[in-house]
Parts: sequence; structure tokens; C-alpha cells
Amino acid sequence: MHLSFPEPIAAALPIIERLRENYFEAVFVGGAVRDSVLGLSIKDVDIATSARPEQVLGLFERCIPTGLQHGTITVVHEGETYEVTTFRLESAYEAHRKPESVEYITELDGDLLRRDFTMNAMALGLDGVLYDPYGGVQDLKKRRLRSVGDANARFQEDALRMLRAVRFIGIYQLRPAHHTWRAVLQHCHLMRFIALERVQVELDKMLAGAVPQRALRFVAASGLLFHLKDSLGPDIEFAMKEAEQSAFNKNLFERLHELTDLDLRWAFIAIVLNQSTETASHALQVLRFPTGRSRRIAAIVQVHFDMLSNVELFQGREFQRQWVKLVLVSGQAAASEWLQVARAAHAESSSFSKELLNDLERWLNEMTILSLKQLSVSGRDLIKHLQREAGPWVSECLKRLLFLAAIGELENEKQALLQEAAIQQ
Repeated sequence: MHLSFPEPIAAALPIIERLRENYFEAVFVGGAVRDSVLGLSIKDVDIATSARPEQVLGLFERCIPTGLQHGTITVVHEGETYEVTTFRLESAYEAHRKPESVEYITELDGDLLRRDFTMNAMALGLDGVLYDPYGGVQDLKKRRLRSVGDANARFQEDALRMLRAVRFIGIYQLRPAHHTWRAVLQHCHLMRFIALERVQVELDKMLAGAVPQRALRFVAASGLLFHLKDSLGPDIEFAMKEAEQSAFNKNLFERLHELTDLDLRWAFIAIVLNQSTETASHALQVLRFPTGRSRRIAAIVQVHFDMLSNVELFQGREFQRQWVKLVLVSGQAAASEWLQVARAAHAESSSFSKELLNDLERWLNEMTILSLKQLSVSGRDLIKHLQREAGPWVSECLKRLLFLAAIGELENEKQALLQEAAIQQ
């Protein structure tokens, strides 16, 4: 099979040419080759070569020894970076994750044999000819994910490959070969050896795909997340098992793809699985989410449960007042993002009608003031005007004035605010 070079690969041809000019074998490998076959956009371009790391360092002016112990050198060419890795064999794997040592070899076949799946074990040469010894192209045509060689061995070597399998099934809309999926189910307990930071990265990549709900169904069916180093929590595990066993689970995340923001997709999952803010926050902490992302997701979930309480207790104008109070407490960003999530989750919940969500959005847009910083009076103004000593009353008074201005019952003007403050005392 002959392929034309997509632009990102064509840009890296001088690296291949330099290696070949110095009598080393060099080919494109990995995801760039796979995505070229599929006609998809390419992110990272990786190169495999018979040249040893020290020889690569000697051939290129700008190099970074990013993975020297495993034979990888990052070559910088015209502002772009390319990982150039020496053909290698790997020893026994340590703790089902990383090889204890690597052995450099000069044959491409041996290097491809150590890779995870057939679609990732293809190589593209300088002449544009695709080398595919394990049938990766045929598997892609059949929309099938198949391990290179013995699936049991591949997953026992590196347990993270099982989560990568689920990600590929979701992103590329594949179905797993029988022996590959059977090996996932058999070895899912090995996930306890995988760093939770790596799990989080894989899950993020899963959810960032065009059809994230497919990956979610397979990750639930695999049971991989029930065997992590730390538990996500009994509530989440129960909800995942229930969703996977229910005939409704195929539609549970039906509209998840409508949300383009990754963190909003995470919030959607927590809300659809009916997980509390505390439960969701615990799971995010287990998965080593950065603090900022965790707080953002948790804030959206909290707005949801606050709104569930309000929709059961209030109607009409009083509901608007409660919404405005919630926006002031939670912040405009969390409220606005919850509205996006709620619209996508509308099919799964009868609590918030389309009409109600439209009203909430309109009320949010009508708010001309959203924080104390925007209020036209300060605590010092109140103390001076009311001739009172500072105390907790100042904060309470400012909050009441902010609410009245935000709901539109009081103009955000200094004299009007001071006058109202005097009436309240």
C-alpha cells in the first residue's frame, strides 16, 4: 500500500533523509501512520530508526535527550519537535508498566512486534510505502481493534494498554477482537499497578473524542475503573455498574458529545449518574485532577443539586429570586456552564424543562451586577453613612444590597444603596 505524505509527515522528511544518508534505517511509526491511513488529522509525528541515541545526537544540531534511557531523542526541526527512537526489544516489564531494560536492535520487525495493537504497528518509509506485517490496515477496514501477538502478554506487560484499548474503541469507533476483549476482562485487576495520573490522562482523551459515550460504555463494561490503586468511591462504582447493566445505558450519555468543553463533559457524567458534589470531588481527587479543574467541575455539580432543591420548593418570581441568589453565591461562570450541561442532560431529566432553562438563561443575562466589586458602595461607605462601628453587619448589608441590585429591585447607584441600607437598619 502506497500513501501520500500528509503535511505534518512531509515536514519531517528531512529527518528521515538525514538518517538514511548516514546509512541508518528510518521510518515513520505510531499514531501518525495510523491516522494517515484513516485520513485523519495528525498530531505528533514519531520516527523509529536503527541509529543509536548517541548517533542521533551526533546527526542533528538541536536535540533534547527526553527519553535517553529508552532510546528516545527529541529532534527539533524548523520549530517542530519529533521523537526519534532507536529500534528496540524490551525485557520483562516491571510492575506491569515499564520494561526493566531495553535492548537496541537494527531490525524494524522486532521493534514493531513489541507494540500494542496492529493499527499502531505499521511503518511508513521514505518512498511512501506502508509496511504492515500484522494486518493493521485490514483491521482498520473491518473497524476492529486487535492486539499484536498474544493479547494476554501485551496487557500483562503494560496494563495501561487496556485503558488505551477502550480509548481507541471509543475514538475510532472500533469493536475489539474477541481475544483482545477477553484479555481485557481477564487482566483488568492489573490496573492497580497504573499511576492514577496516567489513568486520568487516558480518561480525558477518551472523553475528548467525537463519540465519548461509546468509550464510556466500554469502560464500564470492562470493569477497569473498579480496580484502580484507590477506589473512586462506592457510590460511583455502584452507579457505573447499574448503568452498564441497564438497558437504558445506551442512551444515558446520548447527548454528551454536544458539550465541546471537556470539564463540562465530566460534570455531565457526574450529574447524569446522580453523584453528589462530595462524591464527584472525591473521584476527581482520586484521579489526580488539577485543583482548578476539580473545583470548576464540582461547582457545576453543586449548582445542579442546589437547583434541584429550588425547583421543588419555589415557582414563578420566587424561583427567579432563588436563581439570582444562587448565581451570586456560585458565580456567573458556574451558573452559565451548568445551563449548558443541563440542556445536554435535558433528555435524561424531567426536572428542568426547555422553557425553564430558557427563563434561567434570560434571568442570568438580565443581571447587570454579579459581584460585590461591582456594587457602587463599599463597607467603608456604609460605616460612614450609618455612623456605626465595623462588624459582621457590614458584610450582611452589602450582600442584601447586592441581591436587590442584581434582581433589579434597586438601582446600583450610591445614594439609592445608602438610602436602602439606612431603611434596613
